[in-house]
Amino acid sequence: MLSIGRPVKYLITFVATVCAFTCSYSQDKSTETLVAYDYSFEFSDGLYTSFYEFRNNSAIPFEHIVSPAYDENFFSNLLKCETVSYYDQNGTLNELPRNLIWGYANNGKPYIYNSGKFNLIPYIGTISHFMTTIIVTHFVDGGGSMMYSGLYTPSTQSYTTEELVHYFLSLNNGETVPYNSKSLLELIKDDTELYEEYSKLGKRKRAKSIMDYLQKYNKRHPVMFNTKSK
Repeated sequence: MLSIGRPVKYLITFVATVCAFTCSYSQDKSTETLVAYDYSFEFSDGLYTSFYEFRNNSAIPFEHIVSPAYDENFFSNLLKCETVSYYDQNGTLNELPRNLIWGYANNGKPYIYNSGKFNLIPYIGTISHFMTTIIVTHFVDGGGSMMYSGLYTPSTQSYTTEELVHYFLSLNNGETVPYNSKSLLELIKDDTELYEEYSKLGKRKRAKSIMDYLQKYNKRHPVMFNTKSK
C-alpha cells in the first residue's frame, strides 16, 4: 500500500486550503454586478477611507468601526475625533487620521468630507456635484477712515459670513474642482463634440448653461457602480 510522507500531506492540505479560499472568493465576487447609476441606486452604508472605496461601493460597515463608537452620536463624534479605528475586510485593526477619511454612506446616500464637514453628494454622475459652506472673513476700515488702536497701530474691523460654495467631483479620478464653466470645459474635453459645442458659447451663456451641459455629458457617459445581488 502506497504511503504518503508528512511533507506531501502538508502540501496537499495547503493546496486544498488555497483552492477552497479561491473558490469561496470567486463565488463571493460573482454576486457583484456593475450597474448604471440612477436615482433608485442605494450605496452600501459605511465609511469610505478612500475615493476607491466609494467608486467600488465597498464601504467599511459602520459595525466594524471601533472608535468612535457607532451609536446615536456617531456622526457628530466623527467630526470631533482625531483618529478613526476600524477592522478591515481581513479582520485587521487599522487607525486613520479623521481628516484622511474620504466620506461615508448613510441610508444609501453618499457624503464627502470637505471644508471640515461631511457633505451630501446630491447629484451623482461621471461628473458629480455637491455643495458645502465655508466661513469667509470680510475686512472693513470703519467707514473709509483708517482706525487705530490704543497703541497707535493700524487696525481694521472685520466680520464673518457663512457662504455656500459649489464643487464638481470627477468620478474618473476623484478630483474636486470649483463649479464653473472653466472647470466644466476641462472635465468634458474627452467628448470632442460636446466640448466644441460648449466652448463656442459666449462666456455669459456658458455660465448659465453649466447644469445643462453637465447633464448632457453624464447622459452620454453613464457612471457604473458595483452592487451585490440579493
